[in-house]
Amino acid sequence: MPTWFYGIGSRLTRWFLIPFGPLRVEGLERVPRSGAFIAAANHVSILDPLIVGATVGHMTGRVVHFMAKGEVRRWPLIGWLASQSGVFFVRRGEGDRPAQRFALQLLAEGEPVAMFLEGTRSRDGTLGEGKNGAALLAMRAGVPILPVGVIGAERIIPRGASFPRRARITVRVGEPFELPSQPSGRLDRDDLRAGTERMMREIAALLPAAQRGQWGTDQALSGAEPHSPIESSQ
Repeated sequence: MPTWFYGIGSRLTRWFLIPFGPLRVEGLERVPRSGAFIAAANHVSILDPLIVGATVGHMTGRVVHFMAKGEVRRWPLIGWLASQSGVFFVRRGEGDRPAQRFALQLLAEGEPVAMFLEGTRSRDGTLGEGKNGAALLAMRAGVPILPVGVIGAERIIPRGASFPRRARITVRVGEPFELPSQPSGRLDRDDLRAGTERMMREIAALLPAAQRGQWGTDQALSGAEPHSPIESSQ
């Protein structure tokens, strides 16, 4: 699939954030430099795919393929540019089997895939319920999951705002982990839910306490400390 605009879009994103940022990245050394993985992130802003792609992907030399809602395909110019950046589209709420098969094909070919587990943007910036799609792919493909926490992006373009605002953005990358692999056979719903909850806890551990929502009191929070911060200015 076309990816020629991925690098261009990543650079444009980082340049755009210079007057509104700064952009800080923590734990970038944890991103696998080869092989497939699923980047599992929270979703607080329309900028999230651009920010995660420019950091977890472009800053490590990887092209991360995002699963985006099908409506984006119809957005003027943006939909076409997304299709030229390794993005593939899914029909939300319908159990889109072709999109699942395509994601599994990418993972089988050693390509990273990124997903926002909540399926939609958080209205208040806190972490909500996670969907089971990422856990299903991880268990079918047997690939590592890379938790990613995005902090502050919701303050750059708040809902209803006419112009961007200045705010510090932090992207925190956690330790990769794996769920039990099950390449064939029927997946147990309880196992899928347990996998999703593990992923949500790992993401929550990367967020400030006020952003963790219902996951903030879970004793299973990993509490891993991000390290090696990078200030991005280009």
